[in-house]
Amino acid sequence: MRYWWANQMSAYDAEVAGGYLWSRKRRSDGSRNPFYDSLTLTQPGDIIFGYHRTAIRAVGFVLEPVAEAPCPAAGPPPAAEADAELGWLLHVSWLELQRPLVPAEHMEILAPLLPPYNSPLTEKGRGIQGGRLVEVPTRPARALLELAGGRSPAQLLCPSWKAQQMRFTFSEPAPAGSAPALPSPTPDEDS
Repeated sequence: MRYWWANQMSAYDAEVAGGYLWSRKRRSDGSRNPFYDSLTLTQPGDIIFGYHRTAIRAVGFVLEPVAEAPCPAAGPPPAAEADAELGWLLHVSWLELQRPLVPAEHMEILAPLLPPYNSPLTEKGRGIQGGRLVEVPTRPARALLELAGGRSPAQLLCPSWKAQQMRFTFSEPAPAGSAPALPSPTPDEDS
């Protein structure tokens, strides 16, 4: 399972209501954008943080492999333009958060966990410009899940809800005790 950060901007309402995430394949000048191509790296069961207006407002679960398709919000294209605006389409089961998570308010926790390069967040805790879909390493992703679940920072990295309800499992059991230490990163968590 991998974790992803989606900057949704104006697409948030349509994507969450429609159960998808869509991205064009190329920039308007025709060049490639690795953050658009990231949609092709997702797998069913991956988790996506939906970021909109300075906050994570939803958490999504990838349901199917990516498909090539026009943007669902745009409606069916005219016959003459059938493949003019093909992009990458992911079917996602979105869960809107009761309390949006503002990462900028938690940078004392998140900053040490973020990678030095290709981070989904700036130093001030805002989503990066042009980053449609950015991979999030395991440790900051787990911290975001805990913060979104309303747990105290002292309980960081302990699962805060029943994994079966969310259709995923954590790779390690919750540590015993009320204030666990942060686990040492494993090789797959450093990426």
